[in-house]
Amino acid sequence: MDYSLSVLERTKASKLINDYKKEYLKPYGYISLIQKAAVSILAVAVLFNLITLIQLSLKTAPDGDFMARTRMFSIALLVLFGVALALLKLYDVMMNNVMQKQQRVEQEDEESLQKVKLNRFFIENITPTASGKIYWKNVKDSYRKGGFIFIHMKNDNCVVIPERIFSSASEAAGVFDFINVQIAQNKR
Repeated sequence: MDYSLSVLERTKASKLINDYKKEYLKPYGYISLIQKAAVSILAVAVLFNLITLIQLSLKTAPDGDFMARTRMFSIALLVLFGVALALLKLYDVMMNNVMQKQQRVEQEDEESLQKVKLNRFFIENITPTASGKIYWKNVKDSYRKGGFIFIHMKNDNCVVIPERIFSSASEAAGVFDFINVQIAQNKR
C-alpha cells in the first residue's frame, strides 16, 4: 500500500485517534500569522482585564475620572476579545479552505509518500526518511473510523491508513480483518 496523507487527512485522523496526544501539524505559512495575531490580542485583553481588576481592588472611593477610565478599559477589552474571536474564526475558515484546495496535491506528494506492508509477522512502515517494523505482539488494537484504519501500538504510536487507497470497501474490510486476526493471534 502506497499513499500520502494530506494535511486535511492528517487533521481528521488526529481528531479520530483514540490516543489523547495531539499531532502537531505545521500550518500553511501566512495563515499561521492570523492565529498568532489572535493569541497576541487575547494576551493583551487579559492584561487589560488584569489592570482593571487591580485598579478596582486598590481604589477605595471611585471618582468620576476613575469610572470613565474603567468604562474605556471595559470597552477596549470587549473590542479586543471580539477581534481575537473573529481572527480565530477567520483562521479556521481559511485553514479549512486551503486544506481542501491542497488535498489532491498533498495526496500525490512523492516526498511524503508512505508504504505500509502487512504480513503475518509484522507491519512495515516506510517513508522517504525512515523505515520501521512493528511486530504484531507490540500492537495494542486496531479500529476503523471516519475513512481510516488505525493501528495503535503499545508505545502509543499509531499507523494511519486511509481507506481511499483501497479499490473497494470490501478490500478495506478484508485488510482490517487481517489486521485484527494478527493482533488476536499475537496476544496469546
